[in-house]
Amino acid sequence: MASDETSSRPSSDEPQDGAARGDSGARSPIDRPIQVVAVAGAKGGVGKTLVASNLALYLATIGRRVILVDADAAGASAHTLLGAPPPVPLRTYVPPEPELRKGRAAEQVELDLPFESELPEETATTAGPRSTVPPPPSFVDTPIETSIPNLKLVHAGLDQRVLGQGRVASRVGLLDRVRALTADYAVVDLGSGTEESLLDFYSDADLNVFLVTPEPTSLEQTYRFVRELFQRRVRRRLDDRESLRYEELIRRLGNAPPPQDLFLALEEDEPMRAVVAEEMENFRFRLVVNQARVRTDLEIGAHIRSAVLRRFGVRVDYLGYIDYDDTATTCVRTRRPLLIESPGTKASRSLEKIARRLLSSDAKQAGARALRTAPPHTYHDLLEIERGATDEDVRRAYKRAKEIFGPQSMVTYGLFDPEGLEALRAKIDEAYDVLLDPSRRRPYELSVFPTSEAPTPVVEDEARAEDRPPPPVISPDTEFTGELLHAVRISQGLELREISRVTKIGIHYLQCIEADEFSRLPAPVYVRGFVTEVAKVLRLDHEHVARTYLARYRRYLEERGEL
Repeated sequence: MASDETSSRPSSDEPQDGAARGDSGARSPIDRPIQVVAVAGAKGGVGKTLVASNLALYLATIGRRVILVDADAAGASAHTLLGAPPPVPLRTYVPPEPELRKGRAAEQVELDLPFESELPEETATTAGPRSTVPPPPSFVDTPIETSIPNLKLVHAGLDQRVLGQGRVASRVGLLDRVRALTADYAVVDLGSGTEESLLDFYSDADLNVFLVTPEPTSLEQTYRFVRELFQRRVRRRLDDRESLRYEELIRRLGNAPPPQDLFLALEEDEPMRAVVAEEMENFRFRLVVNQARVRTDLEIGAHIRSAVLRRFGVRVDYLGYIDYDDTATTCVRTRRPLLIESPGTKASRSLEKIARRLLSSDAKQAGARALRTAPPHTYHDLLEIERGATDEDVRRAYKRAKEIFGPQSMVTYGLFDPEGLEALRAKIDEAYDVLLDPSRRRPYELSVFPTSEAPTPVVEDEARAEDRPPPPVISPDTEFTGELLHAVRISQGLELREISRVTKIGIHYLQCIEADEFSRLPAPVYVRGFVTEVAKVLRLDHEHVARTYLARYRRYLEERGEL
């Protein structure tokens, strides 16, 4: 295998999980366990193998030791995209000799052949000539070298028997065998389906990616996969007695009910309800939209995230989209990876961007982000806005909700029944009417939000008050930063826990706002609400504070390609 010196070094914006080494074998898995990345998809043809192989290639080019594991039971083809030989060698073709004998001699051909017992020992068999090719070792023992530095390929043998094996390999126990490999990353192409071993592997992997295309059939299978994956996660946490009650409930609700329906049906079973609630909060589902062609395709991932949250009550982390590109088809035909053959195309840049997001600290910290910041099932939650949202925020949120759940929307297919979708649209209209009417909005917010109390400065004695620094100078042109908000708070003698008590915002988010840790903050619509409430407590112009702080936050997201 070529040395790492021929591969490119990671740039400053690459995820740094360790410096690239000159010797790829210098770092032992004991120092850092292998990280398993599972790639699955809604159905055949969504691009699972393309993404898995190029994700592995991207990791290899930044100096990581990578093994691409082809575990697609419907047809392993990763070797084709990497230009590697097939895992099961083709039998050597020997052109038959022309038959020159005519007449009676031709009729005696079969009689002229020796009996099987007369055949040489190395070729006698009851099923044709015996192969002289020795059976290859297990895929765990000897990964296949590729022409790409730092990248190897293994074939899990799920789609066909490997020579020397009596049957097709099973996915059960595959994760343990993959973790035994020596590498920094193992990218596993799982294929599609909802078989239990596939769901277990996908759930237990360190990182996972699910591919979907902007088509109703693909969306329908994606929602089914989410339901089945959630049910499998819950089942694995229950003991025998709980499992019996759970299976009875599943039969009553129907096969793989939505998580939110399951939670509501467990009102009288508090222990199991707590398990379901915890799984709903911790559920992670990273989504990538492939083959995006038009503008609506670029927005479909964010729309899926909102629709799944509304119907299932679980989080979808949208990593981005990959542009439709004819170059990808050309690369498959020439058996060359996309990132090598055409690194400058839109599809290649999209793949690299998704790889960075997947491996960045943002993806790892996303689990700490709040699923909802407004009370569930309220008008604010329905429109995905905060209590302090302006009228313009309400109008934009209403327009977006009408687009997501409208009659022509694709993302609702396979997710809502017609009656339920019509009731949801009526609820969205009702939320819009109430939140734009000041006389109705104020009483409604008082009924669903905790009553805010006037902040009381936490000052233990007069000596401490005298030690407070003077307030910073603020003008109409001041751009508010986290540091400035911190200075204002300190000058007023307020502590974060007091602001958290008044605004009902977690201290974790308040700390991130003051430290300008944008990577750990939720979506801009939520940050706007947080900053607005903080500004009100600090007796600042909350609209000016929110506008200037959000402008900086949006610039950060734009620089990272996340907005």
